[in-house]
Amino acid sequence: MTSSIRRNVLMILLALTTAIGAGCGGSEQRAETPSPTDTDRSADEMGLAAEGSGGEGATAEQAPPSPPPVMIVAGEHTPIEGAAPTLRITAPRADQLIRTGAVTIRMNLGNWPLEAPQGPHVHLIVDDEPYIAIRDARAPIDLDAVMQQNLGHGLSEGTHVVRMFPSRGHHESVKEPGAFAMVVFHYRSRTDGFSFDPTAPLLTYSRPKGCNPAGERVLLDFYVSNAELAEGGTRVRWTLDGQSGEIASWTPHFIEHLQEGEHSLQLTLIGADGSPIPGMFNDTTRTFTVSSSCP
Repeated sequence: MTSSIRRNVLMILLALTTAIGAGCGGSEQRAETPSPTDTDRSADEMGLAAEGSGGEGATAEQAPPSPPPVMIVAGEHTPIEGAAPTLRITAPRADQLIRTGAVTIRMNLGNWPLEAPQGPHVHLIVDDEPYIAIRDARAPIDLDAVMQQNLGHGLSEGTHVVRMFPSRGHHESVKEPGAFAMVVFHYRSRTDGFSFDPTAPLLTYSRPKGCNPAGERVLLDFYVSNAELAEGGTRVRWTLDGQSGEIASWTPHFIEHLQEGEHSLQLTLIGADGSPIPGMFNDTTRTFTVSSSCP
């Protein structure tokens, strides 16, 4: 091949190479990556938020907080404004045997105006039954009728003890001398072997009772007769749902942080050595409820 032909071939190859480079984009161009849309960013942000708040990315669920412990705390003695109330049972008479007819309770109540349907009243307790609220001191009380209405049964035959004391509208007992009355009587017949000393130390259970509103503290109240409470002396032992403690001051007490449901409370009068003080009513157990829908 002559030199002129060789030169022409080289020029043709060079031209072809240039043309091919131009057609393939000899200067490199890169496609731009689109930025995330607002929707994409919102989805990312929500995903991170879900992980931080216990969503799918959470590794463990937090347990609900435990309820506070149940406590019984002492309240202040509520003073009486004006003259202290007085209460005396005038019928039946002490040791009276009522052979026929209804048993009628009559009382003399002073310095304690009663109010219905709420407000100050009198607690009437037959034997160791829950109290009955009396809101009319003027009319005689048909004992069998009020027991049927409030306790669901009438007065049984035999010997009975009736205890009465004034109460405030929220059922706190009036803890004043002369504000407590008691009588022992017999209905149709005397109970064989019945033994009760009205001058011995006596504990009268009062509250709690019935249904108590949830979220509120529950009143724990009782009446002590013929004894004084003191540290190292006569005390009241309480047992609430298996937990126990002692009360050494005769003031209203309150149960705090009770959960909804049924509860059991036992009150026992004990001496300086911690032993129960003998007495027919010195050891009483009641069940009550705590509910958000009390009638």
